[in-house]
Amino acid sequence: MDEDTRKISFKIVVKRVEMPFTRDPLEEFEWLCQSLGFYEPIDKEKTASSIFKVMLAAADKGQALTSTAIADSVNMSRGSVLNHLNNLMRSGLVVKAGRYYMLRSRSMLRTIEEIQEDVERIFLKMKRTAQEIDHELGVLPGSEIRE
Repeated sequence: MDEDTRKISFKIVVKRVEMPFTRDPLEEFEWLCQSLGFYEPIDKEKTASSIFKVMLAAADKGQALTSTAIADSVNMSRGSVLNHLNNLMRSGLVVKAGRYYMLRSRSMLRTIEEIQEDVERIFLKMKRTAQEIDHELGVLPGSEIRE
């Protein structure tokens, strides 16, 4: 079964976090990671963003990485890295092919755009379903959903 026919489930987390006042790319990267819910209270060292950063650099080169290579890059145990990779896969940001992990896109911008497209598709389906429910219950007159 290929990826197009398989149902992929993920959890998108978007948090409202104040942007940094500086135009420092590292601080802006940290802000994006916070906004995407990478930092959990237990991730004091911001390990998830370190892993994401390593994977982003690899994606830019068209490379996929093993969990061992990632663990070596961030100087962590493979078990800890696997835990973070599983969370990143559940979030829809990382995909796995065999024993290799890669970002779903080759750039941060495209990753954000794909997340936005996912959210828009989900909300469009929800709106259509809500419209059908309203119509069946006679709550609102049936009207077309705008795309």
